[in-house]
Amino acid sequence: MKSTVETIVEKINEAIDRQLICRTGNEFAGQLLGIAFPIQIKDELTDSSMPAIIDTDGECSYVFSDDSYAYGLYHRLLSKTYAKEKGFGDGDRDIEINEMAIVVWGFSNQLEMNAIDFERQIIIPSIPKKAALVASDFDSYRVSNSEFRNANYLNKPEEFIFSVRYKVQFLFDRDCELERKCV
Repeated sequence: MKSTVETIVEKINEAIDRQLICRTGNEFAGQLLGIAFPIQIKDELTDSSMPAIIDTDGECSYVFSDDSYAYGLYHRLLSKTYAKEKGFGDGDRDIEINEMAIVVWGFSNQLEMNAIDFERQIIIPSIPKKAALVASDFDSYRVSNSEFRNANYLNKPEEFIFSVRYKVQFLFDRDCELERKCV
């Protein structure tokens, strides 16, 4: 069973794919992935980490730049915080606040679009209005270093990398964990 966050991620990915076709009139090969987590890599020289999609069997899939695709992205769950629902009555529902990031890479020569245009025209309109936009980071060095710790990732001149942070909130009742409602 998919979590509510995974459902939101799928909806965002579907919207990004549609938005790109709508804005450009072209279909581009894209690698739109779900929630990635950092995996630790140890070798004789250093400890490092890199993002990967980890399945239930512990198998990892690489999530970053691949020139078989014009662009790609994955999501990261950065943190979860909790609060109580404000209101009247005997309501005892909690709020789960998920801070997320979309890490985006693309080849401007294939997309005929730079990072700023891709973020503004494709990514931002694809994030649901119920999600709170937090910030975008266009410093490709900082973004790649936060994703690839103690590993050098050098992007090509025509390759952009950026991230967009957003928050989604869900109401839930601890007594009945089956249904969460996006607020």
